[in-house]
Amino acid sequence: MNVKQFMTDGIEAVTAHDTILNASRLMKKHNIGSVPVIDDTSHVIGILTDRDIVVRALADILSMNTKVEEIMTQPVYTIKEEEEIGYAISLMADKQVRRLPVTDNDGQLVGMITLGDLAIHQLTDGRAEIALKEISEPSTNPNCDLEVDDFPL
Repeated sequence: MNVKQFMTDGIEAVTAHDTILNASRLMKKHNIGSVPVIDDTSHVIGILTDRDIVVRALADILSMNTKVEEIMTQPVYTIKEEEEIGYAISLMADKQVRRLPVTDNDGQLVGMITLGDLAIHQLTDGRAEIALKEISEPSTNPNCDLEVDDFPL
């Protein structure tokens, strides 16, 4: 089975020059937590998440007219639509990401695959569970300065 069989197509995207206000409105309209960031040729250059908006924009009191490129997550990991689903699961687990933009052979955005997509298709061999466990491990990212104690219960 390949990624194309599991991915969601017809997804929304923004450009690096869009404002975070417009991106957040798009996310609200479509009830989504992230959007791929593409260049003029529809190649994925980043991803913008609701968490990026909160942690990188609101926490630093940036203007809602701030450009997406200033707060988007990079590097972004992508996967080709013809790759095997097992590779997608391994990549998500290895990079600790819950979603991957999907590209065609020319590198253009064609969809998105998420842990939710895997859960809906109910992979019965346990691979989705393993990926979720590995993705949910605490990050070892030295750029992450948030601690559990930063969020009192």
